[in-house]
Amino acid sequence: MELRTVKQRFFAFRNGIIADLLRSQRASDHRVIFGLNIPQLREIAAEAGCDPELAAQLWADREVRESRLLAPMIAAPTDDALAWMDEAHTMEEADVLCHALLRRCPGALDAVRLRLSDADPMRQYCALRLLLNLAMASAEVRAAVPGLLAQCSPLNSANAGVCDRLRQLLADYEENAL
Repeated sequence: MELRTVKQRFFAFRNGIIADLLRSQRASDHRVIFGLNIPQLREIAAEAGCDPELAAQLWADREVRESRLLAPMIAAPTDDALAWMDEAHTMEEADVLCHALLRRCPGALDAVRLRLSDADPMRQYCALRLLLNLAMASAEVRAAVPGLLAQCSPLNSANAGVCDRLRQLLADYEENAL
């Protein structure tokens, strides 16, 4: 799929109500917001398939919200993709990036370890969200979570909320294991 075709799909799926809501709540700092939701983006991703070149073009388009959200859905899960953690600008980008791509990357847990103590709140948030995704899928990662969280001082309330969610996840797994 070509970039032009993707942009046409964005335009076809546009939702002015959602776009206006995101703008009014300042939920997104993107210049262009089409208002697509995640299922619509997944539909476009299914059509595009895994396309690292297109993903890189979309990720480089920092002006369009949907470009930044679609890119991780079609990127290949390589260690190079982990660098995108340092480029996420919004919590929404970080959430989609971690769930759709980074949790499948081979060096994901090492990337978490490097960024948990980062001074940048968004990088730390991305590391915590990735840790949450990894912990949901792996008992080995869940076993490492308490030690990792002990090294992390949340930089804001959003990051503290993810830490709380990680602790709750561990408690839920322990409760269900008994």
